[in-house]
Amino acid sequence: MSKSVKRLFNEVKPEHYDLQLSLDADKKTFSGSVKIRLKKTGRPSKRLTLHQKDLKIKSAKLKKITKGSMQTIELGRTNTQDSMDEVRLHADEMLYPGEYETEISFSGKITDPMHGLYPCYFEHDGKKKTMFATQFESHHAREVFPCIDEPEAKASFQLKLDTPEGLTVLSNTPAEKQESKEGRIKTTFGKTPVMSTYLLAFVAGELHSVEAKTKTGITMRTWATTAQPKKFLEYANKEAVKAIEFFTEYFQTPYPLEKCDQVALPDFESGAMENWGLITYREVALLADPDNRSLSGEQYISMVVAHELSHQWFGNLVTMKWWDDLWLNESFASLMEHIALDAMHPDWRWWEHYVISDILITANRDIYKEVQSVGVDVTHPDDIHTLFDPAIVYAKGGRLLKMMREFIGENAFRTGLKNYFAENAYQNATRDDLWKSLSKTSGMDVSGLMTPWIEQSGMPVLKVSQQKDKLSLSQERFLLDGEDKAKVWPIPLLSDKPLPKKLLEKKTDELNSDEPAIFNVRGSGHYLVDYLDESAKKKLSSAISTQSIPTEGRIIRLNDIILLARRGDTSLTEALDIAKKCQSEPREAVWSMLSRVVGLARTLTEGDEATEARIKSFRVELAKEHYKRLGWNQKPGEDPNDTLLRQTILGLMLAGEDKEVIDKSIRIYEKAGDVADLPAELRTIILTAVARFGEEKEIDRLLEIYSRTSNPDLKHSIASGISEVRKLQTGKKVIAHTIADGGAARPQDIFRWYAYLLRNRYTRDIAWEWLKNDWDRLSELFGGSKSMDYIPVYSAGPVSTPQWQKKYVDFFTPKLKIRQLERNIKIGFSEIEARVAWRKREESALKKYFEQI
Repeated sequence: MSKSVKRLFNEVKPEHYDLQLSLDADKKTFSGSVKIRLKKTGRPSKRLTLHQKDLKIKSAKLKKITKGSMQTIELGRTNTQDSMDEVRLHADEMLYPGEYETEISFSGKITDPMHGLYPCYFEHDGKKKTMFATQFESHHAREVFPCIDEPEAKASFQLKLDTPEGLTVLSNTPAEKQESKEGRIKTTFGKTPVMSTYLLAFVAGELHSVEAKTKTGITMRTWATTAQPKKFLEYANKEAVKAIEFFTEYFQTPYPLEKCDQVALPDFESGAMENWGLITYREVALLADPDNRSLSGEQYISMVVAHELSHQWFGNLVTMKWWDDLWLNESFASLMEHIALDAMHPDWRWWEHYVISDILITANRDIYKEVQSVGVDVTHPDDIHTLFDPAIVYAKGGRLLKMMREFIGENAFRTGLKNYFAENAYQNATRDDLWKSLSKTSGMDVSGLMTPWIEQSGMPVLKVSQQKDKLSLSQERFLLDGEDKAKVWPIPLLSDKPLPKKLLEKKTDELNSDEPAIFNVRGSGHYLVDYLDESAKKKLSSAISTQSIPTEGRIIRLNDIILLARRGDTSLTEALDIAKKCQSEPREAVWSMLSRVVGLARTLTEGDEATEARIKSFRVELAKEHYKRLGWNQKPGEDPNDTLLRQTILGLMLAGEDKEVIDKSIRIYEKAGDVADLPAELRTIILTAVARFGEEKEIDRLLEIYSRTSNPDLKHSIASGISEVRKLQTGKKVIAHTIADGGAARPQDIFRWYAYLLRNRYTRDIAWEWLKNDWDRLSELFGGSKSMDYIPVYSAGPVSTPQWQKKYVDFFTPKLKIRQLERNIKIGFSEIEARVAWRKREESALKKYFEQI
């Protein structure tokens, strides 16, 4: 059962907060006071209730405001109700609806879990340093000050911070004044616009920045600790300027604040957080080395920056009323990041990346009975952790919005957004408000189209057959773990040629059409297509190998075949047949998909040495022509596609254990001297070769570098590379040095290491043992955070045998009682069962397939 909670906003509506906080860096504590101007609504009572969590309430005052004058109200007692995260002010007299002001003084602890107010740790010039940061989404503002901690409780904030000297202090608005006294600095920030508590933020630390202005005069600054070179901030700052300018024009709505700061935090659980005017990021999502550029790294930074900046309008200027529409915030930003990057970097052909990332993530997740719908009732903010599924809340929701945008047209979409912002600025809205605005501009029933997709879990498969001049269509829910015949979706057909209807709104339909059609050719529709006619399948296969359908369509078709093979409707050999004809494929995104096809074949035959050897040869044969063309070195003025394709092709050659590629990788490594000087785009591949085929002493060296470097991109490359070690004792050493208790990996990176080590068949057993042995420590470290949610997901990913299935089921079955993990554990059960059945069904056919080619 979901927790339920009384909505405090129904009785207390804050209008303005005067918040004063003093940070004690040495004792890791804070103290402060908050003065809240509010309206009491509802029934008369003798109690005023606010949110707080783990705060010590020192004193409280309450005044009634009448015609501008203040009347003190005596408080009998003030108590906290910890189970409800509340502080209750009990008055000696009846409190009637009207205006009040309360002032509360309090204190609290700064603790390591990365929410509320927490410390970040780094080293600079050989000294250990601490900075302080906030993370208030979803409902952690109450851990720092008493408030109404609900998104609908919008108010303005005036923040005053008292911090040690020598620290840069930032918040949502610019500092109005600073006073220095006795080794402390008191900073007063400008009054914020009306906004939700979860968007309030501040940081304090030894920071430096770069600065620029947008065309309209918005000051854009990007910050990091002094441990990071200032030049690493330039790329993200330039991208942020471009993104603000793009969104200002696209939404036809000005950026709402006078400045925007973005800060790289050494410790941060999520990728980034859209605090209004003070966006916080993981370092890897904001820092780029201009002297050793990685295009893929820069693209990731651009994507995250665009995502967070789109929130400054959608989420911050207009905010959901309650957490059941959190998906809309994140889904919308997940769409807008791609729209922005497609416009900002047309040479990246970004929609191809969108297909290989977001679409594949959601299409391979939304195929189990237990998967959540996009829109889910949330009765308590704590439930967000149990419902948070990036493949659904971000990727699927974004895909559905893209499908809707394509269906109603770009002009109607943009005009509808402009009107939505104008009508709801500085207020709260629901999905229905957005549907209403878009329906008005498009003349279509947007709610009727979107509601079934948002409220129903799963996705359909569209079955297509052509009989002379008739096109037969039918739909059913596509599941790997059962049947669900009740659901019907209004499916936009998104055909490559005009048809009598644009929507399939029932189970079956027959359309007049004298020639076959290709559906969902750009991948916007959240469904897969099963062409029942062999002639149609062959035509599509040929179209992929000859590149006569769009890149997105080639990727989508290959993924549809994989999904159909996973259910048993076809064989993976159908996709392999296409792959071996695609040596001339020019687009990197398609090559990522081809690599996935071959990787799945290896997973389904893992442990059979003869087949593994043939798959290695298959990989090399597939990639060798592009390897000859591209070589190792980036060329002046090279197309971005070739830069990324080189990485993918070398990855295939290395996976195929091509001797020339292995030897060249190790020579480049040895010649570089400093690992940081390895070409950033190829560094992970080179370090993978070293881990698999190099000397043991190099693993020791790389672990030592990992421990001391502050370069987040280098840390990422080392983690990805040396997770590929093949000796058991070396793998144990890697775990002891990184993710074991006291290891060098930051908490935010622990599960990345685990996922990498579990993916490697040589370290899978010891990674699993680490998880089992360290479970209690991990639960204490991450309990209640989103990070724990991923453990069942990562653990199910590489499993394809009954023996591993038993390990997974035995370990996770007792943990079904952990509400936060229940859904992902059940999906893990289904995923593994489906993969084990797939292997049983296909393994012998795949072995025979590779024997014959």
